[in-house]
Amino acid sequence: MRSVRPGAIRYLGHAGFTVEHAGLRLLIDPWFHPAFLGSWFPFPDNRELLPDVLTGRHDLLYLSHTHEDHFDERVVAELDRDVRVVLPRYRSRSLVRRMTALGFHDQVVLGHRESFEAAPGFTLTMLLDTSHKEDSGLLVDLDGFRFLDLNDCNTPLSELPGDVDLLSAQFSGAMWYPNAYAYPDELQRKKTAEVRSDLFDTLVRKVALTGARAYLPSAGPPVFLDPELARYNDRDATIFPLWEAFADDFAAACPTVRVLEAAPGDDLAAPSGPVEHARTPAYLTAYRERREAEWRADATHAFEPVGPAELDAYFARLQSWNRRFLGDWRKDIRLTADGGSWSVRLGRIAGDIVLEDEPVDPAYTIEVPQRILRAIVDGRVGWEEALLSMRLGLARDPDVFDLTLMSLLRYGDHPAQTMQMVRERESAASGESIERCGVRMQRFCPHAGEDLAHADVTHDEIEAGVLECPRHHWKWRLDTGECVAGGTVPLRVAPAGDEHPARQRVDTRRQPSDIGRQPSDMRRQPGEPCR
Repeated sequence: MRSVRPGAIRYLGHAGFTVEHAGLRLLIDPWFHPAFLGSWFPFPDNRELLPDVLTGRHDLLYLSHTHEDHFDERVVAELDRDVRVVLPRYRSRSLVRRMTALGFHDQVVLGHRESFEAAPGFTLTMLLDTSHKEDSGLLVDLDGFRFLDLNDCNTPLSELPGDVDLLSAQFSGAMWYPNAYAYPDELQRKKTAEVRSDLFDTLVRKVALTGARAYLPSAGPPVFLDPELARYNDRDATIFPLWEAFADDFAAACPTVRVLEAAPGDDLAAPSGPVEHARTPAYLTAYRERREAEWRADATHAFEPVGPAELDAYFARLQSWNRRFLGDWRKDIRLTADGGSWSVRLGRIAGDIVLEDEPVDPAYTIEVPQRILRAIVDGRVGWEEALLSMRLGLARDPDVFDLTLMSLLRYGDHPAQTMQMVRERESAASGESIERCGVRMQRFCPHAGEDLAHADVTHDEIEAGVLECPRHHWKWRLDTGECVAGGTVPLRVAPAGDEHPARQRVDTRRQPSDIGRQPSDMRRQPGEPCR
């Protein structure tokens, strides 16, 4: 592993760093205060580092995305407005607008794989999730030492840089699925194990494709200090494990990769390792007591309950912003809030959107506290933040992910994202195609845009084969394109000899990256025989 000088990269906890090089100091994703309605806290506690962050000199600030465990607005608002801000170029311009509103006008806004030379020998290259999701990572080159901060960004596997000295990437979950769903215990355990396995598989692929010489477990897990959420601190029964749960399997899968376990405040040239006492009940109790005013704060705000007319207006507005995205889709859902219940009919033949007391057969039921529903309707938080708070309960029948519904809730307040999903759908119908196992198929996953040139194919029970996306592990039959796991969105498939003039054939062999060498030791290279 190429070395970086002591003090060059300091870990702040979660996905936060400071990087010093060529006389400049870069601050990355500093997170210190509770996120998602007071639910998530950094783990271990890193608050003792906050004074240095607020009073220290920073020449550059990089914020990866708007999730509150990366964009801590209380911290950002106290920083010097003269700092140069490096931001991803998102379609919604969400980060640019928020930073401009806070008074940060010296902005370097970069698109996917665009670079900025901060100083000679100090280059920053932006990496985006190129689907409708707005996440980013940053490749930091320090005179040839390459630090890739992917945090929880899923840049397409085919777009990852290679020749990486140090990779920082998520290993723990950062979603509400499956633990927020009302599953029986045995099914909950099964689904949790599947998610953890998928997270590990994705991490190993990222390590292999980037050629990372060292890996830093980061971007999670958080800790939940509110006693009402204490069950999510069970590291064995949730998607929020500690690194030790993966350590042995990672050593077997990536035997040449050095793992750097760091504590907040560590110099990554000589990390101290995990904070062992942070795993004890006494540590959690003391942490909870120190932050009690913070995890109780949201629950103490006075509010007026949301009524049917307001809910009707809210969903009418949300649908009008996303009319093209919704198309002829429709869905009945039920909202329950502190004893009240509303049937909500969304989509093509909605008529009156909120039909209180009218019996329907809801495909989704969402239990949401009234105070959070009030915050959503007033626009103070979105459904994404509310779901991530782990304070909502979910149930669905049938137990199948509805991409349109969840995207409407999560991204509907930013129609630029749902319009990108429309473009992705249209591209799926006539865009690039690849050949795998005698089948011509669309190149990019219809769920989140991953390059399916890196997907695995199995033939366990279906002779024609089942293709599995390497990002979220949706599965499709190769003979019919039917989605058999993950959701309901089909895959465009045809026999390999079936040419279509609207479809563009592409060479799926690995092409040299213009931002780094690509290694060849991944589990299965495109073009190799299907297993």
